Amino acid sequence: MSTPILPYAVWASGTNQNSIPANDNARRNQILHGNVISQAVTAQPGSPAEGDIYIIAAMHTGAQWAGFTPLDLAIYSGGTWYAFAPVTGVVVNVAGALYRYTGSAWAAIAGAPDRSAVSVLTPASGVVTIDCSLGDYFTLAPTANVTSIVFTNLPAAGKGASLMIRFTQDTTARTVAWPASFKWAGGAAGVVSTGSGAIDLIAITSFDQGTTWRATIAKAFA
Repeated sequence: MSTPILPYAVWASGTNQNSIPANDNARRNQILHGNVISQAVTAQPGSPAEGDIYIIAAMHTGAQWAGFTPLDLAIYSGGTWYAFAPVTGVVVNVAGALYRYTGSAWAAIAGAPDRSAVSVLTPASGVVTIDCSLGDYFTLAPTANVTSIVFTNLPAAGKGASLMIRFTQDTTARTVAWPASFKWAGGAAGVVSTGSGAIDLIAITSFDQGTTWRATIAKAFA
């Protein structure tokens, strides 16, 4: 059975090996304030980096991982893996999204979206609405010309936003009218590929709540 991640270890006055609980607590603190790489990896990584953190998945394998319990928090430190059992209410960052341990599972915290989630954009009468609260990645496969792009739920003042949009061309070439707020690398507005099924990647970044978007387009991916 893994040691619970909380409470932190303590040691009595006069203990000769204070480094043992001190290092143990340092690992707990690193897990709770660090970035968990994944909760879906089943095979113990072959070449982990110092400080790598995972949530142990079901059906896990590996020389050390096999001895851990699913849902444990595991950290690679000093050439070996250490696992700690979560306790109800503990919150960790998993690849940019916050998860709370319910006592039986890791559950995404409402209001803290997984920024790596991919959302499908569905134009309505030529208007594409991008809800920035959904994450940073979007796909767009229009069946008519895009006449307008609007943004909702932009980050608060003082925060930036970077979005990636995968554009897939229709069998009939569709055009896109870019917002005036888009400022393009090189000064010329990007033009989407016209070939049937062509895939372009549009990257946009704003530092001022969407007043200005710095935009680039990479075209015609195979």
